[in-house]
Amino acid sequence: MMRISKLRHRQKGLSSIGWIAIAGIFGLLVITFFKVFPMYYDNFKVKTALEGVQTDTDVDAKSKRAIWDSLSKRLYINEVRNIRRENVTMERKDGKTTVTVSYEAQDDYIANLFIGARFTESVVIDR
Repeated sequence: MMRISKLRHRQKGLSSIGWIAIAGIFGLLVITFFKVFPMYYDNFKVKTALEGVQTDTDVDAKSKRAIWDSLSKRLYINEVRNIRRENVTMERKDGKTTVTVSYEAQDDYIANLFIGARFTESVVIDR
């Protein structure tokens, strides 16, 4: 009985290797968050720009040029620089214009590894 109680009193938490492992895992999670968050924040800004084009009554829904000009201005104001004209498709059918933005975002992660994401956002302009 004496021997078991002595063993219980010696085990009082993590070893230094355990703490280093936990700190390393937490560090990787923090790095991942700071690399992934800007991608999703830019996607939120793209979605907001598309919704702005959708609700703007000054934009001619039949003109691809007018839609692109309005969208590119909104993206420029929101500092989204990775969307090009080839990432945007516009399709007119039954009096509705569907504007779709499809693009990929990637960023360096650690050393020669990178993190990437593929986004597709779409709105329908009904005018």
